[in-house]
Amino acid sequence: CMQKPPACYFRPSDNFWQSNCGNYNWAILFFCSFYVIITYIVLNLLVAIIMENFSLFYSNEEDALLSYADIRNFQTTWNLVDVNQRGTIPVRRVKYILRLLKGRLEVDTQKDRLLFKHMCYELERLHNGEDVTFHDVLSMLSYRSIDIRK
Repeated sequence: CMQKPPACYFRPSDNFWQSNCGNYNWAILFFCSFYVIITYIVLNLLVAIIMENFSLFYSNEEDALLSYADIRNFQTTWNLVDVNQRGTIPVRRVKYILRLLKGRLEVDTQKDRLLFKHMCYELERLHNGEDVTFHDVLSMLSYRSIDIRK
């Protein structure tokens, strides 16, 4: 694109399309405009993806999957059970968290006894009776709280 004679073949009698030489000014203009446009598109795409992921949890709409208050409530309940603030608790303590939760993540142990037992068993089986993390329990509860009919 930016080749000039003697690196390329150009005769004054030929037109521009019959030579294999480029135009330095047009090459610089094309490269800069291409670079700016592609950077703008990719940056907008990245911002759109990040905003979409944040809108999943931090939405003010009533039909949002989880609100900030729900996550904050779970964090407060987790801190009551995780007294050492390690971010992990033994699997047997998950039952306490499930009983203490209120709001959308609440599991009613009287009405949903089978669901309560299934969630405890699932975490025990996945982690072989070892410690579970904050994220593991929150993920399980958030997937359970999604209403599939929407």
